[in-house]
Order: sequence, then C-alpha cells, then structure tokens
Amino acid sequence: MSGAAPVPSGPVVAVEKLSVTARGNRKLLDGIDLDFAPRSLTAIVGPSGCGKTTFVRSLNRMTELTPGLRIDGRVLYLGQNIYGRSVNPVVVRRRMGMVFQRPTVFPMSVFENAAFGLRLVRASEDEVDSAVTEALQRAGLWEEVRANLDGPALALSGGQQQRLCIARALAVRPRVLLLDEPTSALDPAATQRVEATLQRLKEEIVLILVTHNVAQAARVSDRIAFLHSGRLVEVGATGEILERPREPLTMQFITGRV
Repeated sequence: MSGAAPVPSGPVVAVEKLSVTARGNRKLLDGIDLDFAPRSLTAIVGPSGCGKTTFVRSLNRMTELTPGLRIDGRVLYLGQNIYGRSVNPVVVRRRMGMVFQRPTVFPMSVFENAAFGLRLVRASEDEVDSAVTEALQRAGLWEEVRANLDGPALALSGGQQQRLCIARALAVRPRVLLLDEPTSALDPAATQRVEATLQRLKEEIVLILVTHNVAQAARVSDRIAFLHSGRLVEVGATGEILERPREPLTMQFITGRV
C-alpha cells in the first residue's frame, strides 16, 4: 500500500489566532495565523526562546500536556478544530506525528520500535508487517536494517535511530509530520541522510520542521516561517525569505544579528 494519501483541495493544517499563555500571563505564542498546504515542507525558524517548539507542540495537542499553559485560537486539521471537546488527542497525534530533537528509541528490536504505534492500536500481524516494511523504506532505513530487524535498536547509530523514529511515526500513516530540530544531535553525514529522507517525504505528506539552522532550511524547505518573541514576523517561499526578506527582524536573523 502506498504511503501517499489523496491530496486535499485546501490546507491540511490551518492555524487561526493561535496563542499560548503561561502562568503570569506570559505569552509564548501570540495570535499566529499560518496554513500548511499538502505535500510541502515548511521550516519554522527564529532565535532561541521565540516559541518554535511551543508552536509545533500545539499542532498535535502536546502543549496541553504541560501544566499551566492556556491555548487559545484554533488549529484546523482538514477543516476540523483539533481542540474541539469531542476530539480525541490520541487520534490527533496519530494523524500528526512528531519526531523530537534526540532519538527516542525503546530498548527493543528495530522491528518492534517501528511497530510500536501499530501495536498500541492492535493492528493485525499482516498489517504490522506491511506497514513496518513500508515505513522503513520511506524513512530511507530499510536497506541498512532489513537483515537485522530483530536486532536491538539501541545498537544503531544516532542517525539511524533518528530515521527509525521517523519510520515509527510513518508506520501509522500520518498526513503531517512535525519535526523539532531532528538533526541537532547528529553529525554532518547523519544529518545529510535525514535531510534526504525529508526531501523524499515532502512529496507525500506535510512536513513542519523546527530548525535553528538557516542553511538547513535553505537546503530542504519550500517555505520559511520566521518567529520572534512568540509572533509570526514573516512567512514566504524559502528563496524570497533568504534573499529578499520584507521585515528588518527577518534580515537581522538571516544575517546572524538576532
């Protein structure tokens, strides 16, 4: 079964006036509006503490796991507000998977790591076998691990572990994959392999990538959204943002002065 889903006519994710407020009325995000089209890779960039991680965690309701935060506004997934009272956050996180800064592999085999989400939903063995194989292929890891699927995942290199985490997220066939600085702990060669994986995947699903690395955004993204102090300052095609930013704050960040 192909990992590609039918392409919707509108945005897959639409963020409307999204704000996140911490205790003491401190704004972490302030009124963000941003849409994400099918088959695209948007890089979320900005200085440390600008709200990048809070933003992506808000897109699949992980922000609400942190005590003391209030979320206002709407996040629409295929037109449905994911913060609606009747919406199950577990289902949201299946549709919008997440890969974290450091690989989070479990002390089990490569195969069972990739199958973890499928086991939680009690998929059949045939479905698990098919989905794991497909996910490992899409994550660019299959040829490296196919002969040792029963081997320990912790024996893999850091870059392989991160691609295994991507495979685990892909195995439940999300339409959106959120990535929070997924290469920051990797060496250049491993980073290049992960980036090659992302460039393949953006032809299939929506990728939203938090990165502190402007050069990485230039290499892999179609579009850049620049955040500063919890606000969306500017968004546009990658080349335009990097070469002809409209806002002085964006220029300062791109040139290393923020």
